[in-house]
Amino acid sequence: MIHKGQTFIDIIIINYNSTDFLLECLDSVYESLGEYPATLRIQDNASSDRVERIIERFPEVILTRNERNIGFAAAVNQALKQSTSPYVILLNPDSYVLKDFFHNIVTFMDMNPQIGIAGPRILDGDGSVQGSARSFPTALTSLFGRSSLLTRLFPNNPITSANLLTSRCDGVHSMEVDWVSGACMIVRRKAIDDVGVFDERFFMYWEDADWCRRMRDAGWKVVYFPRASVVHYVGGSSNQIILKSQIAFHKSAYLLFEKHNPSAPLFLKIGVMVGLFYRLCLIAASSIQFLQFRMPEKRLTAVVADEDNRRKIKILRTIARLNIGGPAIHVHLLTTGLNPDHFETILVTGSISEQEGDMSYLFHGDLHHHCRISVLQRDISITMDIRVIYRIFKLLCQHRPDVVHTHTAKAGFTARMAVLLYNLVFRERIRIVHTFHGHVFEGYFNKLKSALFVHIERLIARGTDMIIAISESQQQDLAEKYHIAPSEKIRIIELGFDLEPFLSAHIFKGCFRKKLGICDTTLLIGIIGRLVPIKNHEMFFDAADLFLKANPACDVKFVVVGDGERRTRLEEYCRERKLDRHTIFCGWIRNVSFVYADLDILALSSLNEGTPVSIIEAMASSVPVIATQVGGIQDLMGKPVDDSVENCGFTVCERGIICSTQDSPGFSKGLRHLVEEERRIKEARILRARDYVVKRYAKERLIDDVESLYGQLIWNTFK
Repeated sequence: MIHKGQTFIDIIIINYNSTDFLLECLDSVYESLGEYPATLRIQDNASSDRVERIIERFPEVILTRNERNIGFAAAVNQALKQSTSPYVILLNPDSYVLKDFFHNIVTFMDMNPQIGIAGPRILDGDGSVQGSARSFPTALTSLFGRSSLLTRLFPNNPITSANLLTSRCDGVHSMEVDWVSGACMIVRRKAIDDVGVFDERFFMYWEDADWCRRMRDAGWKVVYFPRASVVHYVGGSSNQIILKSQIAFHKSAYLLFEKHNPSAPLFLKIGVMVGLFYRLCLIAASSIQFLQFRMPEKRLTAVVADEDNRRKIKILRTIARLNIGGPAIHVHLLTTGLNPDHFETILVTGSISEQEGDMSYLFHGDLHHHCRISVLQRDISITMDIRVIYRIFKLLCQHRPDVVHTHTAKAGFTARMAVLLYNLVFRERIRIVHTFHGHVFEGYFNKLKSALFVHIERLIARGTDMIIAISESQQQDLAEKYHIAPSEKIRIIELGFDLEPFLSAHIFKGCFRKKLGICDTTLLIGIIGRLVPIKNHEMFFDAADLFLKANPACDVKFVVVGDGERRTRLEEYCRERKLDRHTIFCGWIRNVSFVYADLDILALSSLNEGTPVSIIEAMASSVPVIATQVGGIQDLMGKPVDDSVENCGFTVCERGIICSTQDSPGFSKGLRHLVEEERRIKEARILRARDYVVKRYAKERLIDDVESLYGQLIWNTFK
């Protein structure tokens, strides 16, 4: 309750078409005030959104309505002239006061009479701390300000860190600063009487920095006090007049510079003016470009919702294409497997090329929210990428997801750029998660292009909330080898699969051989995957050639399951080496458990991999595996266990055999070792591999891990 005659706090709020926010703000103010004696003064700058609702709901509030918008500084001064309390609290209408705010900040001011202004900890709507305590602006502040694009791309740069003093605070102790944000500040009446009120030449913006500087010049301290907190949705009022507010921002910025640098030379003043003008033009162009998009709505109470009232988390999941392979299977499981009571998923996919197999059949009509962007393709094209970014930006405006989760490199680049742009334009905070199923940093392009992609990925990773690696080896590569992001930003979530078809593959025993016309005694060695350069099929065929020469009496067939751009060339490669009698190209086979049922050995000869799906499927199907030591393959194979084959060109591990890339002789020797190995040793390894994938790669574990991650990113903000 507010006790008349006992007021010692005047709370001043300036409103301009933010009445919806203000009503919630007032609820939070009264809840935090308790029995504190205070007067609430609302100065309304000619709002047209039924501001009379304030009096209808809070009749004790003093509401003054101006006939026109006289600006923030002038409206504050109106209220200051009417108030007499020893403390004045300025509060934006799009704020939400947290518990014990008034008790904490007034007690702090009572104990520190030398402080003229104190600013609390201000939180964004997503719970992150705003840079509300700052040093006085410099010429570089416009480029590396709190919400600038460069700061979002390079959040830890030294220029921003020097300007945003909030980052230096330990979150407990107060800290003297140059100035604090006028979104919420407590001001001592004696300091106001000493220094004066706001400079009304500042229509909007920078009046708080000017006031704090005048306070400091007069000997009063300006302090950041983090033990009192409010939530502030940035721009609740200014978003109503985006272009006008930006003009006011830049005009006030120049006024601040000119006022506090009266002796600056003329060329410097002209330089600052020109720089601010071009910055305004850039922002204005962006605003005009995106006026067609609906401005996202925001409700402050959402950030402090109880667990029982949690709304669904909306996920926008993107993948470049649903071609045959692990990423498509992974995306299918997550799109259809998340708990529908807690999550809603919109899937965005691109187009596959003619040579690739299509796995969109997995969904079988399950896609209630599926958007196909035809220009989202694997090919590198700046023009198409810009069009993709534009399309995804429109989808973000339409669906307003909580999380954008990207899969594969092309979708990862375009969708994350769209989110960064969206967050910048609308000052939102859509969380970004990217899964590295593999990477394109090695084996795909020449050294120059690979280095370029590494640097691009490093930049985008700065604006990514969480990066998912699908194996421990991949996490080490991303953090330590390529320095994409620090290890604490990379979470390991291993792949998950519906393993049941492979665990029961034995029921198809003999069917694949019968289809190929191969007898039961023929050794069947298979390689499964796309026929593309990164899979390095030439090494597989070279090893097959060496194996046949070393074992001429062996009845063996090498089966190639898959298709792709290099099929014709690989068939020619086999004919050139007279391997065509021993090699069968099968194309894509949808029911691959049918293949595993009859394979004696699965081979993989890739130059680069994440966590190969074919190896996991083979292990679940009780098929021995030999592969090159790349990506996450070592994690699948386990530790070395047999020293007797040291220096033979291959390594026997707990769950399979590995060899170096481009080492066809070693690969051939590894094949021979598997063929000749003692039966009980081989069966023990097969059993270990089967048990391992069942425990580590079940789909239920994957879904639980990802749901937990989303929950931590969204629901745990205010725990």
